[in-house]
Amino acid sequence: MAGRAGYRAGLVGKKLLLAGLAVAAVAVPLAIGLARPPKMRAQTAAPLRFDVVSVKVNPEPILWTRPERSGGRIRWTTDLHYLIGYAYHIQPWQWTGPVPGSDHIFDVNATTDPNATDDQVRLMFQSLLIDRFKMAVHREEKEVDGYALTVAKGGEKMQVAKEGEIPPLPAWASLHSEDPARMEGLVLAVLDEPGIGHLTGRRVTMLQFTETLQRLLETAVVEQTGLTAKYYFELDYATGNFTTEVPVPDLFSAVKELGLKLEKHKGPAEILVVDHIEKTPTEN
Repeated sequence: MAGRAGYRAGLVGKKLLLAGLAVAAVAVPLAIGLARPPKMRAQTAAPLRFDVVSVKVNPEPILWTRPERSGGRIRWTTDLHYLIGYAYHIQPWQWTGPVPGSDHIFDVNATTDPNATDDQVRLMFQSLLIDRFKMAVHREEKEVDGYALTVAKGGEKMQVAKEGEIPPLPAWASLHSEDPARMEGLVLAVLDEPGIGHLTGRRVTMLQFTETLQRLLETAVVEQTGLTAKYYFELDYATGNFTTEVPVPDLFSAVKELGLKLEKHKGPAEILVVDHIEKTPTEN
């Protein structure tokens, strides 16, 4: 199921479901290319905290890219990169600093109000990072090079989502879920063979697609298509210098097959600078 797929950190060539690319139906506009980009989400009142939270080191090289939530209970085996990205609702290119990688993995178990919103839970994770990992941050604004997603000449070539109609899953996605409805509202990506990535949008907006492209390209991507509908789409793209039996386009060429294009773009963006963070949390 998207959002719960795990992978063995640091292993290359294994089947890898990038659930971190499973972008939910509500997305945040990217603060780039604007005259005065809005501030990242941060605590402005009394800090929100989990009712109860436990953080323990996990020696296994397996992690989940998104937290699992059931009512007021939250479970997550992850690293600090994903914790920071989720807590501040930012992409990896939007922060810098001495953050340990996936060789430091943690089990987080927490409880909170079942009615807490996703934004509130993110703020609770911010408090967790500050309280347990002694994280100190500040924000800076700088010009960044990136891309703008626009519509190519001839128009978009994607299937518009219609009410009550759910197309079947592609072959690779059906291996991870037999129920197409569970994939609705997500952008899904998988690397299940050397050098080839598969990307599928399931009733998603172009803003969701740009958030996925940011992770794949590891840089800023601005949504400038003007498209307001939700879409289904699929594409395959080359992920590295691998030789495949069938030629596979690079990501930029694959995007063109959807009637879209990525153009170079530069603009101001707010960057989260991590001044300090501990490799291991304080005791529970």
